[in-house]
Amino acid sequence: MQGAIQLTLAGILVRLIGLVNRMVLSRLIGAEGLGLFQMILPIYGLLVVTASLGLPGAVTKMVADRHALGDLYGQEKVLKLSLRLVILAAIGVSLLLWTVLALPLHLFPDKRIIPALRLMPAAFSLAALSSILRSFQQGRSNMTPTAVSQVAEQVIRVFLGLPAAFLLASRGLEWAVAGLMGGIIAGEMACFSFLYRSSPPRAAGAGTPVPAGIFRELFALAFPILALRLSTAVTQTLESLLIPARLQLAGFSATQATALFGQFSGMALPLLFLPTVLIIPLNTALVPAIAGALTLRLHHRVRRLVSLSLWATLGIGIISGLVLYLAAPILVKIFYGDLSSARLVALLAPVAPLAYLQFTTAAILHGAGRPGLAVSNDLAGTVLSLVLICFLTPKPAWGISGVVCAYTAAFGLITLLDCLFIFRLLPEKRNGN
Repeated sequence: MQGAIQLTLAGILVRLIGLVNRMVLSRLIGAEGLGLFQMILPIYGLLVVTASLGLPGAVTKMVADRHALGDLYGQEKVLKLSLRLVILAAIGVSLLLWTVLALPLHLFPDKRIIPALRLMPAAFSLAALSSILRSFQQGRSNMTPTAVSQVAEQVIRVFLGLPAAFLLASRGLEWAVAGLMGGIIAGEMACFSFLYRSSPPRAAGAGTPVPAGIFRELFALAFPILALRLSTAVTQTLESLLIPARLQLAGFSATQATALFGQFSGMALPLLFLPTVLIIPLNTALVPAIAGALTLRLHHRVRRLVSLSLWATLGIGIISGLVLYLAAPILVKIFYGDLSSARLVALLAPVAPLAYLQFTTAAILHGAGRPGLAVSNDLAGTVLSLVLICFLTPKPAWGISGVVCAYTAAFGLITLLDCLFIFRLLPEKRNGN
């Protein structure tokens, strides 16, 4: 309970700092600059996932098992092997990225993101190493380093990245975005330094070779996690590159397409998902609550938990949607200083209930021991979204509205499929139980 509270408070603080950062950025580099920044963030996430090899989740599980048995030696072996593997993977991914950037390819809809991409290896290498150290502490049921490191990383990223972007903005938006990447690097350095200092002393015999059994166990757990996270990261990267490219086919210039993408992903979507700060703690508590009730065969409690969580999420979604729709111009003026994204916020506002419900329905399926269903439903929605983006966005009559339509259809499909499976899995009411 203490760890969950720490992570929730840290998450809220990180979200607030990120919101302030976006408010300043929108005034400093505008929608076009935000569009460039939003293009590199999914690529950064993809490279972090690739360099970490899916090991963080496996490390948490293996360290937790050994911590329960008091096996400090085994915990150190898991940590040692994971760090070595991540270092090798980070070097390989860095070399691959620099090789791709040296080729005359047309992968990127806007070449101005290339300076930031060249700096990226320093950031994702440190982020991957930090994820291992963080998972090690979580496996030991120590959530304080995770919470503190998240806040420290965000604070350093914002307070160094914003001045760097401001100083370099006079040389062009590509340099301002490179300055923001410098802030990300500094934040990851602070995060890694704190987590490294928080590591426990080495166990006796920790310098001996790592047993082959640990290697096999580590990758048996890591592979499915890597596959899941890679699919999500690849999808986000595809969307960040696909949307501006399809907008150009609709008749927009590269600059206009980048600005539109910035208004959508850097301004409208963050406002749409801002109220999820109320839903994420609910879902965090929902997973173990449902799992425990099912284990104890308390079917009435399961039904009550499902009903209350769905109605609460729906209520938050309806209220948030109404506020976003009615106050879109006021909100974007307050947060971003101009009205360019007000139309997109109003278009997305009716989607709020579906957008929020997908998180809660996924949490219910996870608590019911069916995470595979949640993943497959999410994948179905993602495929539908990409197809609609490809077909609708290039049409001049649709443009960026085609992206809104694609997201709406995806949220609707995911929520519908999740609910169908939930009500099929829900225990029937019998004898008042």
